[in-house]
Amino acid sequence: MMRRTLTLFALAVAVAAAAAAQTARPHVLVTNDDGIDAPGIAALVDAIKADFRVTVAAPSEDQSGTGHGITYRAPVLVEERPGSDGVRRFAVHALPATCVRIAVTALCVQDPPTLVLSGINRGDNAGRSTWVSGTLGAAREGALAGLPAVAFSAVVVHGQDPDFAGAARWARLVLDRLRAAGLPAAGSLVKVEIPFPRGTARGVAVTAVGAAPNREDRYEEKAGPNGERLFVSRYAGPATDAAGTDVRALAEGWVTVTPLSLDQTDDRALAALAAVPWSATSPAPTAPR
Repeated sequence: MMRRTLTLFALAVAVAAAAAAQTARPHVLVTNDDGIDAPGIAALVDAIKADFRVTVAAPSEDQSGTGHGITYRAPVLVEERPGSDGVRRFAVHALPATCVRIAVTALCVQDPPTLVLSGINRGDNAGRSTWVSGTLGAAREGALAGLPAVAFSAVVVHGQDPDFAGAARWARLVLDRLRAAGLPAAGSLVKVEIPFPRGTARGVAVTAVGAAPNREDRYEEKAGPNGERLFVSRYAGPATDAAGTDVRALAEGWVTVTPLSLDQTDDRALAALAAVPWSATSPAPTAPR
């Protein structure tokens, strides 16, 4: 009887210890804009799930290039994808930033995440792409919710899929270095770009966002099968940019790490705007008809 009691006690202690260890692991929300079935998000989850509790909330289909759009005019369908690896996965029929908002305010309310990771995106988000990236929009939504957020993207060359396993190793290395330094801070966002091929990356460079114009960024008109006017996107990013930018460093083979601010105020223009005589300005009266 004593032996059985001791065995049961030891089992209870082991179960409690396992539960405590599970709870002690940081809870991370993972998202993207390529869709929940994309290989990049799978590689990122595989790279972190041993050391983090992971919840995935990602678009049910590809939502690339949708920026920080929010789905709000109709109810959003969310489908849980059961798995055997301990990761909760939710396919959200909405834009990337909406996936994060739903996860933070509804799906994970009882167990809030402490970090948001977005990616690994198929294709880089260097330079002006930062403005339209759904990968960045999702991470930014996490930062706006007061959480630290990191967005990962990997370069595509001549249509070849990135080596996502290799990119994920770089993502994990950067994430570990950031966390060891206490970064990013709550409510802050860091953008990480990974070059192609991953195996020849020169190291990590801290950069600013490039501002060089895209080589091509337009729509070309073509006739549809029934004479409709159709417009097809033609895009090519900048080949290079100024020294110290993500575009330049990425082209030179560096993994780039860039802090992004949520404050979009142009501080340099504040003084000029404040000098405008606003107090002496009033709308002209509407003339009677």
